[in-house]
Amino acid sequence: MRLWTKIISILSCAVLTACAQAPGAFVVRSAALEGAALIVRSDWHPAPQVLDALDHGIELPFVVTLQALRPGDFEMEKSAQIRRHIRLRYFPLSRQYQMRDLEDATTRNYVVRALAVQAMENLRLTLAGTDTAGVTQWRVRIALDRDALPGALRLPALLQSAWHMDSETYTWRAQAG
Repeated sequence: MRLWTKIISILSCAVLTACAQAPGAFVVRSAALEGAALIVRSDWHPAPQVLDALDHGIELPFVVTLQALRPGDFEMEKSAQIRRHIRLRYFPLSRQYQMRDLEDATTRNYVVRALAVQAMENLRLTLAGTDTAGVTQWRVRIALDRDALPGALRLPALLQSAWHMDSETYTWRAQAG
């Protein structure tokens, strides 16, 4: 009987560890659509390995996924999905951090890393041409695009928890109007 209780305890610990959020993960605090812009406020405290890679000029690629949900016959149906690719990088020669939105080709520069991290925590993305008619719920998620990392970093990003920066899916109700 003792063996079973030990096995159950070990399995419970393994499940809880697997479900725990990575230390540098995004935690979405709020999201809203304001006109044609998506505003996402989150907490992000990247691990030292990630900041070191950034400070050495390695680009950090992120994907922000927005889903529009409309009522269906039995459950909510996904009616649209928008993916925005954000790149965060440091240029050592000019000593500038840069956040770039690939879809709308906007670039913002920062002199201090803390401001660049703060910009990632307070995203404002334009969503021109998004059909919001009939949408009752929205979902947003921020994730590190591990496939877009340089080849030498893909394996460590897969294995080390410091590189698991995916947020949970954040859901909110659409405002009437």
